[in-house]
Amino acid sequence: MSGSPQTAIRHHASEAMRLAHVVGVLGRAHDLVVGAHLSMCIECRTRAEADTVVGGQFLEALPPARLAPGALERAMERLGSSHGEGDASAGATEPPMPVTGELPAALGDLLRAARLRWLAPGIRQAILVRRADGMLRMLRVRPGKAIPRHGHSGTELTLVLEGSFADETGHYGPGDLAEAGEGFDHRPIADGVADCLCLVATLGPLRFRGLLGGMLRGGM
Repeated sequence: MSGSPQTAIRHHASEAMRLAHVVGVLGRAHDLVVGAHLSMCIECRTRAEADTVVGGQFLEALPPARLAPGALERAMERLGSSHGEGDASAGATEPPMPVTGELPAALGDLLRAARLRWLAPGIRQAILVRRADGMLRMLRVRPGKAIPRHGHSGTELTLVLEGSFADETGHYGPGDLAEAGEGFDHRPIADGVADCLCLVATLGPLRFRGLLGGMLRGGM
């Protein structure tokens, strides 16, 4: 690994990320990834359910407060908004690989509408969410192919749906969640016998290294 600072959390959602999902303060892209991880990881799902119970007890103990004018309308508008979701990019596309297991309904709708397009040799992607508070991609990477080395300007969450990959922090299989913080630098490589299918939520632009990285930056 190179670059500083280096932060990576392996396999499970961090407590901070899990609580942010429960409270509802994550951007949509990261929230969808954490929700999908909870649907695949019984340990984290159990912890999130316990967090919800404790949070509900705290809320019940609070005195009632009057909503600000228009607060309910703004909340409903945000819940129903799909602005910035989906990818209208031109080019040859194909349906994504089928995903085993149950995923949150909102994510399932996005996946069914997704179309993977060529990004680099052995790598295809579909943009599922593109918003100011984060971008969500589906990546399909053939065995032995690597995402060029890159750094981050914000938090990146990578959830493995099928297949596996490895980087400087370890090996990740179906249901595993990798959290990379700002300044983290790595080179993920699909290392299984089948294609690696991942969900990747990012905040801010990625910083790719080298010529191929510059080409990918233009495509991502």
